[in-house]
Amino acid sequence: MKTLKLKKEIVNADYLMGEFLTDKDYTLLLNYDCDVYTLNGKLLAKFRKNILSEKKLLDCVKNIRKAITLQEGRGITSGKVDISKTRYRNRKSHTIEGFKLQGIGLNGRKLKMKFGNQFLGGIIGYMDRTVMMPYCRKTAYTKNEFEKFEKAIPFIKEVDDKYKHLIPEKWEIQNQYVKATDKNYVIEGTTFTTVTINKDFQTAVHKDAGDLKQGFGNLSCYKTKGCKGGYFVLPQWKIAFDLDNCDLLLVDVHQWHGNTPLIKENEDDERISFVMYYREKTIKCLSPSKELERVKRANNKL
Repeated sequence: MKTLKLKKEIVNADYLMGEFLTDKDYTLLLNYDCDVYTLNGKLLAKFRKNILSEKKLLDCVKNIRKAITLQEGRGITSGKVDISKTRYRNRKSHTIEGFKLQGIGLNGRKLKMKFGNQFLGGIIGYMDRTVMMPYCRKTAYTKNEFEKFEKAIPFIKEVDDKYKHLIPEKWEIQNQYVKATDKNYVIEGTTFTTVTINKDFQTAVHKDAGDLKQGFGNLSCYKTKGCKGGYFVLPQWKIAFDLDNCDLLLVDVHQWHGNTPLIKENEDDERISFVMYYREKTIKCLSPSKELERVKRANNKL
């Protein structure tokens, strides 16, 4: 097994936030099994080629397609806002991270909703409370297509099994959170609550938020043969990973990261990526019936 210890080439990369990366932003492209550490021994990533079942991957892709829709709520991850890439093309005022519109939440309270550039993606599994939806719940896809969701679980479970084998200490921390979490909000047989799905989406430089800080990112993907690029890059270490079908990338997603452009030979080519994680606030979720009672009490106070 090859092991790399890398020097941080860019000490402060805050200026890269929201920028789209290119092939100039890395000097080393990994397409082989490798463990990557910082010079002081902190784990950055473990990359394994062809470690996952093709059948389980294809079954997962087949059954989650309805979860993929036009999205706009990922903030800076979709890049600095370009009004032409939003559904509010006539709006003149916005920040680079998006813009906010007034709305009314389910609890009747006024709130501000942030919108950014549109992209294709979705979320499956379970969500904790948010401003828009102040109760823990299944995602819309999981609720409406539960049988299809269940058919995707064998692949998700396989990723979790590899995670446990490759980084047992991180997996066990996550597992302790899962044990303390209501089972109605955990993907059965895994240490994940949620899977974020991206389709043909070049993410801008960002750090993941909302997931367990002590955990680790679990990334996999499906792509057709005509897809090139879309490399996962850690720009501060000038390193990129060529993630292909059945590969697994375990990576510190709390470092600045993004993707290079995706190049497709044909219009039908596609790349669908999966990011699996535990949502940090899910540990506070009550049983479904108590979550409903909580919302009702809040509404009665208005």
